[in-house]
Amino acid sequence: MGKTNIGENRSYGAAILERFGDVAVPALVKPHLAAFKQAHAEYEAAAALADAARDKRDAALDAVGDADDAFDACVGSLADRTVGAGLGKRQNPFTGYSKHSPSQLTSLPYADEPKAARELVAALLKKKPPSDLAKVAAKLLKDTAALEAALSRLTRPQAAFAKALADRDALLPGWTKALRKLKKHAAAAWDEDEGTYKALFAPLGAVQAPRKRRSRAKLAEAPAVAPA
Repeated sequence: MGKTNIGENRSYGAAILERFGDVAVPALVKPHLAAFKQAHAEYEAAAALADAARDKRDAALDAVGDADDAFDACVGSLADRTVGAGLGKRQNPFTGYSKHSPSQLTSLPYADEPKAARELVAALLKKKPPSDLAKVAAKLLKDTAALEAALSRLTRPQAAFAKALADRDALLPGWTKALRKLKKHAAAAWDEDEGTYKALFAPLGAVQAPRKRRSRAKLAEAPAVAPA
């Protein structure tokens, strides 16, 4: 089996086990089939846990994205109000208040935006801006706090996801070893029936049902077909 991704490993292992359900398994192969079945079950369970952990991480990441969208929109509103109040120029409304332009501020990494936003608001408030501008500045502080809260809620699911991935991947060598042993002993058991062996371990998408092979004795007893 060549290089595959996690999903292919899971699907391939499940397919092999399903195919083995359609054949009479030789005694030589049974313990190795049982070992692979156990290894695949453990691997599948760990992979399912990793999937669930990813979903939780992604939900937390989406929440960060939503909070950042609100933050970015408020930065834009603050820029417009700053120009409208005559406290900033259209080219860069935040000149003199921040080392970042509005577009630069909203392009910072998530973790760097709160500090830059608070410094901007503090500098603007020193100018004693009109109430409408002050309200937008206050909203930016609120959106900044919401972004920080969302980032803090991302930490735990991100760590849980990383652990789940590590737990899943730690089982992959054992899964691979069990599969190799199963293939080795299956090859020995079906040494005279290569078709069945190939069907059992065929790649995904190239599956053919194992064909029953007639024994040599029965082939010898079969009546000859007269030429037409």
